[in-house]
Amino acid sequence: MRREGFTLIETMVSIFILTILLSVGISLSKFARNVSKNIDNSEYIYEIQNLLSYGKAVCREKNNYGKITVMASKNEIKFIDGWDSIEKTVYISKEIKIISGDINILVTPDGKISRGNTIKIIDNCGVKQDITIGVGVDLISIKNGEAI
Repeated sequence: MRREGFTLIETMVSIFILTILLSVGISLSKFARNVSKNIDNSEYIYEIQNLLSYGKAVCREKNNYGKITVMASKNEIKFIDGWDSIEKTVYISKEIKIISGDINILVTPDGKISRGNTIKIIDNCGVKQDITIGVGVDLISIKNGEAI
């Protein structure tokens, strides 16, 4: 007797194997997407840290006052040298929000921060991060918070 097609067991095993492969593929794609978002978010954190260090170095080099301005409404951070010319601006992605409000930080001619402050940001996954700027020359620390 000649058989055509597949038996019910063969079909169920094939569907079961395809379901396992599909679920592994979906979970790996979600994992890759989360890793990509975390890399993008940490890129902005280090960009902010670089802006702060750059501002201090420029003030030391030019022996001039400078100002670092955090504008939460525009989601950007600026370093202004000598109160009139913008040296560098960091535009932060819309997926990351500055929640600490507007902040002005004075940088002295010897490259020191006159008054410390904390820039608080939150990403689209709900993870809060604090960038603390301490008084002195190079006191910048980043604290990764928990998801809200």
